[in-house]
Amino acid sequence: MRRRAELASYAILDTPTESGFDDIVRVASEVCGMPVSLISLLDGDRQWFKAETGFGQSETPLSQSICAYAVQQDDVFEIEDLTQDARTSDNALVTGGPRVRFYAGAPLRTPDGVALGALCVLDTKPNKLTPSQAFVLRTLAHQVVTTLELRRSLRLRKEGDRRNKAILESAVDYAIVSMDLNGMVTSWSPGAELILGWSEAEMRGRPARVFFTDEDVANGVPEQEMASALMQGRGTDERWHLRRDGGLFWANGEMMPLRDEEGRHEGFLKILRDRTEQRDAAAKEQADAAFMRGVLASSADCIKVLDPDARLTFMNEGGLAVMEAEDFNQVKGCDWTGFWHGQARADAKSAFWEALSGGTGHFQAQADTLKGTPKWWDVQVTPIRGADGRPERLLVVSRDITRQRASEQLVADSEKRWRGLFEGMQEGFFSGEIIRDAEGRPFDYRFVEINPAFAAQSGLPVETVGRTIREFIPDIPNWPIETYARVVDTGTPEVFEISVSELGRVFEVRAYRETERRFAAMFIDVSDRKRADMRRTALVELGDRLRNTSDATEIARVAAEILGRTLGLSHAGYGTVDHDRETIAIGEGWTAAGIPGIGGVHGFRDYGTYIDALKNGHAVIIDDVAEDRRTASDAGALAAIHVRSLLNLPLMEHGRFIALLYAVKDTPYVWKPEEISFANNIADRTRAALARIEAEERQRTLNLELSHRMKNMLAMVQSIATQTMRTATDLDAAKEVLAGRLIALSKSHDLLLGGTVGSAPIGTLIESALQSHEETPSRFVLEGPTFTVGSKAAMSLSLMLHELATNAAKYGALSTVGGKVSVAWKLGDHGGEPHCSLRWSETGGPAVAPPTRTGFGSRLIGRGLAGSFGGEVDLSYPVGGVVCTIQAPLRGLQAEDAPPMGH
Repeated sequence: MRRRAELASYAILDTPTESGFDDIVRVASEVCGMPVSLISLLDGDRQWFKAETGFGQSETPLSQSICAYAVQQDDVFEIEDLTQDARTSDNALVTGGPRVRFYAGAPLRTPDGVALGALCVLDTKPNKLTPSQAFVLRTLAHQVVTTLELRRSLRLRKEGDRRNKAILESAVDYAIVSMDLNGMVTSWSPGAELILGWSEAEMRGRPARVFFTDEDVANGVPEQEMASALMQGRGTDERWHLRRDGGLFWANGEMMPLRDEEGRHEGFLKILRDRTEQRDAAAKEQADAAFMRGVLASSADCIKVLDPDARLTFMNEGGLAVMEAEDFNQVKGCDWTGFWHGQARADAKSAFWEALSGGTGHFQAQADTLKGTPKWWDVQVTPIRGADGRPERLLVVSRDITRQRASEQLVADSEKRWRGLFEGMQEGFFSGEIIRDAEGRPFDYRFVEINPAFAAQSGLPVETVGRTIREFIPDIPNWPIETYARVVDTGTPEVFEISVSELGRVFEVRAYRETERRFAAMFIDVSDRKRADMRRTALVELGDRLRNTSDATEIARVAAEILGRTLGLSHAGYGTVDHDRETIAIGEGWTAAGIPGIGGVHGFRDYGTYIDALKNGHAVIIDDVAEDRRTASDAGALAAIHVRSLLNLPLMEHGRFIALLYAVKDTPYVWKPEEISFANNIADRTRAALARIEAEERQRTLNLELSHRMKNMLAMVQSIATQTMRTATDLDAAKEVLAGRLIALSKSHDLLLGGTVGSAPIGTLIESALQSHEETPSRFVLEGPTFTVGSKAAMSLSLMLHELATNAAKYGALSTVGGKVSVAWKLGDHGGEPHCSLRWSETGGPAVAPPTRTGFGSRLIGRGLAGSFGGEVDLSYPVGGVVCTIQAPLRGLQAEDAPPMGH
């Protein structure tokens, strides 16, 4: 449980890889000559690897952990042959992959003695560490723990940032002022505004000497404080200071140097506290107190006297206050080293013994006041010598540096936070310095700083800092350099775009001046926006060009060109598909410059196994034909036509795959959703344009067909009326016969228009012709196979059947109660050509005799069909009933009566 609690305090488990730990395992592997090195942390029933090299796993069950034995040791633990050791011979890592044979591990022990895990090296053969290798492994294990400690400290400091900021803002009794190297104010705390009267906006950029008296300014006191801070690490003072309203107040303060991460001096921190009331009180007490008491009372430090056993015998009042003690009796006789804990106690004891031996002890550490307030102290321990010159007591001066540490930490954390933002931002950023020739013309620039995002965007290494752009790109155009120089010269920010063809990206660059020679530039990736604009423009262009053409071939060509050009394809276009043969016929299409076209007929299965998906109406999207299982075996055939990635969109009609929009690239490519949507949009608009052309053509054809049919029908009506009237015996008979024939003609015409214009099924045609006799439907027997009768023969056949039925109703089988009519037809082969034989036969009617004369109806029956479809009609009159046999070629019956081109 203690180990798990310690691991939790480090917050290290299941974190991403970190270069600091990765470097340690690589060094361990190299120095020890072992293929595998791990930083193993034991967590419950598993061991998790913070870093590994050569192992390939992030964790294993604790049952497989050899490091579980190493953490029980105080030094490097080594097993030369794991197969021979009873503890490890049946371990899964030994008996199975990776078949480990040698193990050496150094325990990772925290300063509190808790073993978190081990730094280990493994080999696949028996081995043994040399003494130097064991030393390195031990040292690296210590480095792992040190890194963990540092990592935890940084995290805890970050968590304390908010508290420290709140403390700083709430410390209204203190004026905390930061200055640059020239003493100009750079920050001004709320306490400074309250005590001194000026706001931060008023004071930022002004010299700090404004709150010193004229006398102190004339005597160079502000400069002396800064010099003292530089020479001695701090400059302290107690003096009169000026408020904004001209009033004076007595303040004690400290001035400390501010340094950057490399220790370079970059400014000062001044802390003032209004001590006017305290000074007045101290001045009054000084009159009655001893000189030493006065000195001690005026000190902001905690001053103590210890006996040779480190027990407290005196503490000044300032010390009692800062230690939050009611009076000295609370601490009198206490062991001074007992106020410290952990490493701080060890440092306190060391300083005590150093002073007791005649030297000076010094350390900085954290300790709580009597009320539990944590504070940081700068402690100095010096001997108080007796008459014999030997130390008989010790003087301990502890200075509260909590605010100083907090201020320093604030500065460090602020720098770290901004550095984190700089390095973590997605936008590329770099700072550069213009380089000019002897005439002052800009010809190059030097990188001062770049962030990782810019390194990734530009392809330049992070080590670019300090080098010039022409060292990496000698032939870079001069216009970007001139643009940056213009920004530096004018101070006016500029925004422009740069295209990096090698990366296929476009960046918006925002440049502004930093100094008289330096500029900064932010690179924002606008590639997706530019591509989206290009796609929108392409769709507008497609609409404009399709609107002005009625040529299907031109529509397909325009769509292919715009699709290929916009998406940067190698080939694009439409192909006509043979669903059954599984082939595609590609016409002109679009092909990138320098690549042969792919026109012709191609078999889908010659290029993969995805045809079934297309036949089912599914789009096929393949990023790399060499890796996709549907095309990998045929990648060579696809490479021969410059296809490495493809996007196929099928066009379906009545459930059949009839056409394909294809878009292909000659390199592997991951198709983006917006590109697929764009291709679908192109396909939809192109299909709509083609459908418009087809609809217009169908309408034109339909208009011509109806016009032709109307003319034919009117001619037939005229012929029927003329013939009927010519052979009629009286007007009523003529009216009845003509009405029946026109009704039959009308039904035939309705039948043709009810289906597809120009054709009708044979059975439906016969039923329609006999519909006027539907009061006796059981007296008709219809039998034969189904096939379609074309418009050329449909009307004539309908009229013939109507005449036969009318004659049967007047004179034949239908004129008696028991008479019946059989209409039977069959298909057969005659002279190598399909023929149809249709037979009308009547039974059960009165005895039949041949007519003495031939009327229009008989002539219509006997000759009408012969002229319509090349058939032969045999009309006979057996006694049992009329028989009419029709013989005709099937192609004649199914022929369409197309209108002349001029109609």
